[in-house]
Amino acid sequence: MRPVFQAHGEFSLYRDGNILVTSVRGPWNIELIKSWAKATLPYTLEMQTIGVWAAVAIVTESMLCPPDALEALRKSVAYSVHHLGCISHSIVAKPDVAGRGFVEPVFRRVYEGLCASNFFDDYESAKVWSNAQIQNAVNSRVGKAN
Repeated sequence: MRPVFQAHGEFSLYRDGNILVTSVRGPWNIELIKSWAKATLPYTLEMQTIGVWAAVAIVTESMLCPPDALEALRKSVAYSVHHLGCISHSIVAKPDVAGRGFVEPVFRRVYEGLCASNFFDDYESAKVWSNAQIQNAVNSRVGKAN
């Protein structure tokens, strides 16, 4: 039986239009991912009713986490894509965030085959990219309806 640990790291959530933004301070563990997934549900259910949406995580201090946390993250992302209308995920982390260069390829695999994803150094760039992804998805759906 896996021992139960306290959540490591901290997060907060807010909406910026059709973008769900998570500010997260790492390092974190699976317990934090589970808490985060539960906390996002009211936001994602609301956003699902207005159409497609994107997610952005703004990471500070550290991107390091154990493999089980990454697997839990992938499952949460898959659920949001397949059931809640999420069309992209991006991560904002300045180059000096611990583990950025090391774990960036690992995070790319978390999103691989699920949705569009990208890495950015600043939120403004991630917001522009996310809104473009949303607009492309809306345009694609409108085109299919005609």
